[in-house]
Amino acid sequence: MSVDNPALPSRPARALSPGDVVAERYRVVRALGRGSFGHTYLAVDTTAGDREVALKQMRVEGEHGWKAFELFEREAAVLRSLRHHGIPEIFEHLRVTADGVVLAYLVMEYVAGTSLEQRIEERAGLDPPALLRLALGLLDILEYLHARVPPVLHRDIKPANVIVRPDGAPALVDFGAVRTVFRTATEGGSTVVGTVGYMPYEQYMGQASPASDLYALGATLLHVITGRGPTEFASRDGVIEVPTDLPGGAVLRGVLVRLLAHSASARYQSAGEVREALLAPALGATEAPRSAALVRVQPTALAPGPRAIEGELRKRFDQVVLGPMQMLYTGRLPSQPLTATQRMLAVLFGLVTFGIVPLVYSLWHASRRARARGFFERGVPASGRIVQVQKDTLEWIEVTYEFTLEGVTHRGADTVFPSVARLWRPGDEIELLVLPDQRHDSIIVSSA
Repeated sequence: MSVDNPALPSRPARALSPGDVVAERYRVVRALGRGSFGHTYLAVDTTAGDREVALKQMRVEGEHGWKAFELFEREAAVLRSLRHHGIPEIFEHLRVTADGVVLAYLVMEYVAGTSLEQRIEERAGLDPPALLRLALGLLDILEYLHARVPPVLHRDIKPANVIVRPDGAPALVDFGAVRTVFRTATEGGSTVVGTVGYMPYEQYMGQASPASDLYALGATLLHVITGRGPTEFASRDGVIEVPTDLPGGAVLRGVLVRLLAHSASARYQSAGEVREALLAPALGATEAPRSAALVRVQPTALAPGPRAIEGELRKRFDQVVLGPMQMLYTGRLPSQPLTATQRMLAVLFGLVTFGIVPLVYSLWHASRRARARGFFERGVPASGRIVQVQKDTLEWIEVTYEFTLEGVTHRGADTVFPSVARLWRPGDEIELLVLPDQRHDSIIVSSA
């Protein structure tokens, strides 16, 4: 990018105020904060039903202004190529002339929630399950970024740049320091960008790698757990020493020690490695989490759709759907047949309730069966990872999960038989069937 381009800004951008309108379209509501290279505002898109958006305005100051603009343009280009629920979607990248100055803006998805920085300031800690979900969510985001070709590095992971949505899922924001790992010969060395305390040694040398992002994740988690910044734990040599009495147990401490290793080669080399270390055993536990013995619909076992539901596939279909009588006994496993006594009690229960309860379960069963049939006939197999397990209607359990197809991560939810779902924990792998042509609608086909 040439610095003598007359279209580029040459003096600091004026801060926006509530009510200001940008590009005759985006009306500013309030300031959200100040990031690596600009101010961010909450605005509404007046041409899209007042949809809330985040409006990021580039800040240009002094001799570093041109480099700031280059990084701002880089953020726009990288974000435009990313599709992940934990990364804000970019809607528009524009330049607006105001008072003779050309200003640059990014219009992106507004991520509602609270930053980890705010939670730390408010002393709102996270219990072990919430902390595990936070860590797994951030690892999923990093796994997606680092798996890109070429890999994408955030380079500025810290509490201020992590937003926890109302449902507890994290989002990673402020990609002003982002870059790809591979550079052309004309790009030269990497600019040192990041935040002191969260940057590893090699990043100061302009040699960031995926392990650098993992270091920043470790420093962020340490800050969240202890309420103290990572620099407070640094030795004279600049090495962060994780407290021996760290809340969360020995497993969590061991993971953080390796994440915060001084040498990049001594750290975990991928987000997947960190996930495996965290999940075996679970945070604060003394033994590994025990999940259900899953019945999996393997990709090799399914012919291309449409397919007939017969043979082994029929057995799996019946385990997922269950019959009306089976649905009454939520404490038994789907693979366990009903006894004669259980069948008799179900009939008596129907008589006592004048047939109302059996009718409700029959209608519910018919609805679940019709829905599941479409997935078993045409669905694409996929592996997912559980995010949350919670009670749903009629004592069934709602399981929220994430899965990736063709490089894009999606989120789904399904109701699961209680005796199965109670054996699952966040982070467990499950098998799914997905309908890509139905906005990636999905169902769980793992059983026990």
